[in-house]
Amino acid sequence: MGKTKKLCSVSVQCEWSSCTFKGHTVEELSEHMALHLKEHLGDGDAMEELDDYACLWRGCEFLAMGSPRELEVHAHFHIYHSKLKGLGGQLLKAQPALPGCKQDLHTNNLSSEVSAGLRCMWQHCDSTFNNPEWFYRHADNHVQCSEPRPLPQPEQQALFCQWGGCDAFFKVRYRLREHLRSHTQEKVVACPTCGCMFSSNTKLFDHLHRQAEPEGSLVCEHCGKAFTNERLLRDHVRQHVNHIKCPLCDMTCTTLATLKIHIKFRHCDERPFSCDFCESSFKNQHDLRKHMETHNEGAAYRCTVEGCDYSSRMAHTMRQHYRRMHEGGMISRYKCHICEKTFSWCYTLTLHLRKKHQLKWPSGHSRFRYKENEDGYLTLNMVRFETVEVTQEIMKNMEKKRQIHRRGPGPRAKQTSRVWPPDR
Repeated sequence: MGKTKKLCSVSVQCEWSSCTFKGHTVEELSEHMALHLKEHLGDGDAMEELDDYACLWRGCEFLAMGSPRELEVHAHFHIYHSKLKGLGGQLLKAQPALPGCKQDLHTNNLSSEVSAGLRCMWQHCDSTFNNPEWFYRHADNHVQCSEPRPLPQPEQQALFCQWGGCDAFFKVRYRLREHLRSHTQEKVVACPTCGCMFSSNTKLFDHLHRQAEPEGSLVCEHCGKAFTNERLLRDHVRQHVNHIKCPLCDMTCTTLATLKIHIKFRHCDERPFSCDFCESSFKNQHDLRKHMETHNEGAAYRCTVEGCDYSSRMAHTMRQHYRRMHEGGMISRYKCHICEKTFSWCYTLTLHLRKKHQLKWPSGHSRFRYKENEDGYLTLNMVRFETVEVTQEIMKNMEKKRQIHRRGPGPRAKQTSRVWPPDR
């Protein structure tokens, strides 16, 4: 299917039990992990039948319930994750001016919920993998081998995505490669401190910049949020503007990508991702993975905080437990702007606003947005922008504010907005 892309060398430490092995390629580490799994699970027909199979990677409490293959996929994801952290470490050494990550090390070795194997959905291909590195390389080979096809316009060609249910096309091959990651969920780098994974180096840099102390002059005049650089502020401002209209309903979106996601989930019935254990099917692989965890017969995840014996069948409920019980997540940060009742979670405030005060979502939307006030509480955001012109005005006001910050105070710019919800 074409040449396999060559990976840059990165030192990766095996953290299986007390192992101290270091490898410099994914191939080395994958072969090494296979030996650990053979010793841990047995070989072929001699594989021991157990009720659950524990992951021995340091800091990981995962249990595969009744399926050794599930543990194989999970263990190989640790290798892939370690490679991404190694690449992230190399990247940050070359960028010493970047701020450091301040997030908790608790998530450093909690790998993604990959339990049912990795399946290629490219047209006429149904290959499955237990190693994410081989899966992503395989998907990239499809991109490399794609041939341009004619477009309806005369003498124009494009490269079409042939992933199941997708009709996207691109004129440049690397754009198709980037797009395919939205299907495979491939990441290219991870933060070496907290382990968070990202689909581009820029997103890793943003992850670090967002944790740095923001500048007083780089503040969104719509919601008051401050940023460390102008690009993050510009990207944030665009999220306030809904100027792309859905042709099938009243929904307005900030980007074409969010419009495509909206149409897929609100207006399409196709569910290409089927569960192997029941008749359920889903619109994306992420939802299928979350559903697969409900088939666990026991607790696959256990809290690693000393003295806490909480366990859960699903990764997302374990993350919720950790945030609520060990990160102070129960602090009431949301407040009703009508009766001033406070809440710990935005969804409970949303329920309160809809049921108690009979507020309605804005036309075409399915949620409320909240903004932080001077008292530190998050309350209902009553302003929604819907025109490109408003975006341009916001950007002009931002530039004026920067000039004022340099020269001193002056006249304040006028803001254009729409207020909602109109109905009570």
